[in-house]
Amino acid sequence: MKKLIIWDFDGVIADSEKLWVSVWLETLKKEKNIILSEDEKLNLLVGIADKLRKEKLEKYFPSLELDADFMQKIDEGEVYNGMHFMQPIDGVETVMQDNRFEHCIATGATKEQHAWKMTQFKWIEQYMSPDDYFTVDMVKQGKPAPDLFLLAAKTKGYKQEDCIVIGDSLNDFVAANAAEMKSIAFVGAEGNDTAEYRKKCIDTGVIAVCVTMKEVKQAINVFAGNSGLFNVKNDFSR
Repeated sequence: MKKLIIWDFDGVIADSEKLWVSVWLETLKKEKNIILSEDEKLNLLVGIADKLRKEKLEKYFPSLELDADFMQKIDEGEVYNGMHFMQPIDGVETVMQDNRFEHCIATGATKEQHAWKMTQFKWIEQYMSPDDYFTVDMVKQGKPAPDLFLLAAKTKGYKQEDCIVIGDSLNDFVAANAAEMKSIAFVGAEGNDTAEYRKKCIDTGVIAVCVTMKEVKQAINVFAGNSGLFNVKNDFSR
């Protein structure tokens, strides 16, 4: 029986997480005179949906209100960056070509956001259909809750133990753990391949930390049942 790969989109299929984060950083600075530290950026902006970014920022800054006008500016900035600068991660298509697996996407984007992103990624339809795209507005709670991954598995007809999540954020791995699924950390997107971040990923219990899609292919060989262990990029001295 085939197994199911559940892909995150931003930072894994598309080298785009940096684009969305840059929009938030620039808009917060311009509209609210707020400059986030690197730790604040990681805790408040990275690897989560826009709705949760808004909620976390308003909680972190009690006097902050991100109204509809602010969120409209975020939407416009993300669309502009996405349409002009979004590119696929090198080698991702070679992983999708592995016919031992079915593939689907579980993203923190809304259905509307994901639709315009996919206009530049039509090649994915060789490997999955639009019915294989699961967006945050399809569930009650987005990542780090397990709802999105559980919905993908149930809809596709797979047991949780036969699913593996490929993500780039700690929220992906926390959600995978809560869903009782294995996960692979892809840290090849800009800014993620650091010793500190690799250690954080490993501490969540991922089966591998991968810098390239070639390494992801090696890791899914283990998940597919091939012999051997896989443990890459665990040298924190880098």
